[in-house]
Amino acid sequence: MSKELTIKNNYELDKPVQMVEMAKVLKQHIITHKLYTNIVGKNYAHVEGWQFAGGLMGIVPRVSAVENLSQGQETKWKADVELVNIKTGEVVSRGFAICSNKESKKKSFDEYAVLSMAQTRAIGKAYRNIAGWVMKLAGYEATPSEEMAKMGDIATPATKNETQAEESIFCSGASKGGCPDGSIITKQEADYSKKIYGKLLCRNCQKLTPRKNAK
Repeated sequence: MSKELTIKNNYELDKPVQMVEMAKVLKQHIITHKLYTNIVGKNYAHVEGWQFAGGLMGIVPRVSAVENLSQGQETKWKADVELVNIKTGEVVSRGFAICSNKESKKKSFDEYAVLSMAQTRAIGKAYRNIAGWVMKLAGYEATPSEEMAKMGDIATPATKNETQAEESIFCSGASKGGCPDGSIITKQEADYSKKIYGKLLCRNCQKLTPRKNAK
């Protein structure tokens, strides 16, 4: 049985209560659309997940500059990105990133793909600078997956079985009335709460539930 979460017109970054609610919407969207990658046992959201977070806040990316840093046999590009509030036009964050075909996983990239990845990484970095803590609230690491791939970690996309399992896991609630938020929980959260509390609980409901071995 699926549960729908209410989405506001725009969530405001300077209002923590709204960010907590937005994190629930963000988490459900990332799980439903498989917008994350497991890297060394931790889940990292793709840039599309970060852009969705930005859209919920009315903040969109704008590529402000690109610079060709290529030398000899190396194709290398740097991209600068600004995040803009679509209501006010104010620049609220910036990020820059580099991509090179000398990276182990980019050796076969054409020049346009190197430039595109530099822009993708810069977009993720700009969102991370202002909303990394919100992504953590949603249960994901505060670094975009594209940035981790640059660091040389081995990226393992979520398998079909893993994703289906996460899509079907809902918080059972701290009381007989169930979870008031209808929260989806990750497999890691489910495993932890089952071990500690004896049932499937989101983080909020865990705070209201005694540990199963507590006296």
